Amino acid sequence: MNDVIKKVKKKGEWKVLVVDQLSMRMLSSCCKMTDIMTEGVTIVEDINKRREPIPSLEAVYLITPSEESVRALINDFKDPPTSKYRAAHVFFTDSCSDPLFNELVKSRTSKVIKTLTEINIAFLPYESQVYSLDVPDSFQSFYSPHKAQLRTPLLERLAEQIATLCATLKEYPAQRGNIDKNSLSYFSAKSTLRRRNKPERKERISEQTYQLSRWTPLIKDIMEDAIDDKLDAKHYPYISARSTASFSSTAVSARYGHWHKNKTPGEYRTGPRMIAFILGGVSCSEMRCAYEVTQANGKWEVLIGSTHILTPTNFLMDLRHPDFRESSRVTFEDQAPKEE
Repeated sequence: MNDVIKKVKKKGEWKVLVVDQLSMRMLSSCCKMTDIMTEGVTIVEDINKRREPIPSLEAVYLITPSEESVRALINDFKDPPTSKYRAAHVFFTDSCSDPLFNELVKSRTSKVIKTLTEINIAFLPYESQVYSLDVPDSFQSFYSPHKAQLRTPLLERLAEQIATLCATLKEYPAQRGNIDKNSLSYFSAKSTLRRRNKPERKERISEQTYQLSRWTPLIKDIMEDAIDDKLDAKHYPYISARSTASFSSTAVSARYGHWHKNKTPGEYRTGPRMIAFILGGVSCSEMRCAYEVTQANGKWEVLIGSTHILTPTNFLMDLRHPDFRESSRVTFEDQAPKEE
């Protein structure tokens, strides 16, 4: 509201707000539509849908810097007589790639842009200690053997989104994870990443655990071990050389600025934070662990997030995806005894 809507508000002047799928979900998770309307927005439109021109009004674009959204923005002002709006105030949710930015600069749209800013907020605040990157297709894109070509672009995109989370939280945390080193190098937050290896589980009091849930997620062990500095360095290596002052590092982020430097006293947390990230979906039971570990520890605050929020239904639907069905069939046939 402060960095986008109110920033371009003028008394007595109405504007159109144009969004795409991610930014609309961001808005919905943070504020009510009535709050937006009271700040001088007369209508909210989807950039990917057919819209009637309103040439008398300026438009505020809150969009993801994707090819689809940027080119839709360019097309809105491609022909001067049929431009959809009088002018544009453009706010990208995170960094725009150089090729897309150059395409925008060379287009006619650059002549009508009054504001062009990257706000670096490309995630959904789901709960007070839970976030989502809103990428539900990541499970297939990352784990399917038939989509190996999508893995690197996916990791690059997730790294950008996690970086905006850290910028918003004003954190510059150490980084470690459980994933291959080439993939891990993409991430720019302390991401505790889950994969297939299964470390030994902790002994827990069964009666107390049973009252809450018959299953204690592995992520709870990982959170507790990370806080106690007991994570296996082989399974959860640091991306860079470990610093003894990793949680108050003064390293510089060229892309997102010095958000971790020169904070006012009110911006510092009284205790450290751990940010856990699970690639492929986070369940409600795993979310609960973040609150339990935070409450039990008393000093650390644990945030947990993922590419998307899992429910039993959508998890089973993911497993029914054609890519996984085909992979399972081939594996079964390869192992089955052949007839003479």
